[in-house]
Amino acid sequence: MSNPGEKVPQLTLRAVVLAIVLAVILSAANAYLGLFAGLTIATAIPAAVVSMGVLRLLGGGSILENNIVQTGASAGSSIAAGVIFTIPALIILGYWQDFKYLWVLAIAGLGGLLGVLFSVPLRRSMIVEEPLPFPEGKAAAEVLKAGENPGPGLKILAFSATLGGLIKAAAASGMRLIPDTAAGAGFFGKYLGYLGTNLSPALLGVGYIVGLNIGIVVVSGSILSWHIAIPIYHAFFLDSDPALAQKIVGAGAEDIAGAIWSAKIRYLGVGAMLIGGVWTLFSLRKSLLSGVKSGIAAARKGSGELVAETERDLPMKWMLIALVVFVLPLLGLYQAIVGLWHVSIPMAIIMIVAGFLFVSVSAYLAGLVGSSNNPVSGITIATILFASAVLLVLLGEAGKQAVGVNGAPLGAVAAIMIGAVVCCAAAVGGDNLQDLKAGY
Repeated sequence: MSNPGEKVPQLTLRAVVLAIVLAVILSAANAYLGLFAGLTIATAIPAAVVSMGVLRLLGGGSILENNIVQTGASAGSSIAAGVIFTIPALIILGYWQDFKYLWVLAIAGLGGLLGVLFSVPLRRSMIVEEPLPFPEGKAAAEVLKAGENPGPGLKILAFSATLGGLIKAAAASGMRLIPDTAAGAGFFGKYLGYLGTNLSPALLGVGYIVGLNIGIVVVSGSILSWHIAIPIYHAFFLDSDPALAQKIVGAGAEDIAGAIWSAKIRYLGVGAMLIGGVWTLFSLRKSLLSGVKSGIAAARKGSGELVAETERDLPMKWMLIALVVFVLPLLGLYQAIVGLWHVSIPMAIIMIVAGFLFVSVSAYLAGLVGSSNNPVSGITIATILFASAVLLVLLGEAGKQAVGVNGAPLGAVAAIMIGAVVCCAAAVGGDNLQDLKAGY
């Protein structure tokens, strides 16, 4: 891969077809899992394993060809996360009586493409110049390398997968020999105490990959939420929310802690994530600017000079042209919803600004803890809150009472539509950076 002149089969027809087939299957599984359990998982590693097996049956494939397959297949799973966290809200609001599949296709497709475009200037800053761990990207790369050169690496992977599978089979989701979690909660006077951990072998593997420093950051967030914020809220602020107080009457300590986290404390994480993303953009401003400049310089040089594959980026000129091309249909979609150009144009602008911001946040978090632990739902909440605040100013008092199709509140529908596109962009952008890390 290091030789710029070396021609290795990569973007082949069979790789594209296999990637599409796996994307359909894995995205369907992820959509079901997300709607059922409220979480999704990254599928780059299983896609890489299946790719190696299928291409070997077809006569073998290069490591780059397998990487194309896992990249395309994992994108399908990430776009599923972007859809299921937002589109059902349009049904709940009554704006849609059933799913408008062409609209879903437009939102998911255009949002996903925007996520890919926004990730272009981030690649050099987050992968090359300011290298983040990208644990699942590294794991996918190791799987691909083990398949390219079978040996000790493949044995370790097989042993680890077997051990993890046995533990999972013995857990509560299998034979119920051991619990999925170890948790305990109780009251100490008026203070609520909670201590718990997930026993998933997958999380143990991610923790090993990300390392001690990032693991400490993750644990610190858990301590802040469960051991500080929840006890303080329960002791001093519970009466400020009568609905929540009524909801937890008679519940056990563990259920009370979970209800407080879900209704109140999780927004601490969303706020911290938002501030962390903004700070990341600020701290990487020089690297981002360097990435844009290098992309423009590469475009000016033309195609006469051979460039190593690890140094190639989509030219900034084409990225900007594609950005305009993909935003125009979304502008038309927003206009069809609100019917007011002075609202739909700012909606498109909000989407672009929030899209780039949250793709950066998603990419940074994927770089820290992996795509499976990337809180796309939290990113969506932050987007919708931001969009709602801006739309409230744009629509004014009359906008509060405005209704759309089937009597659904117009402002809420507009905010959900913005959030849906940004959520798809953020999910795909984070996953794309992870795949680019695997390729790099």
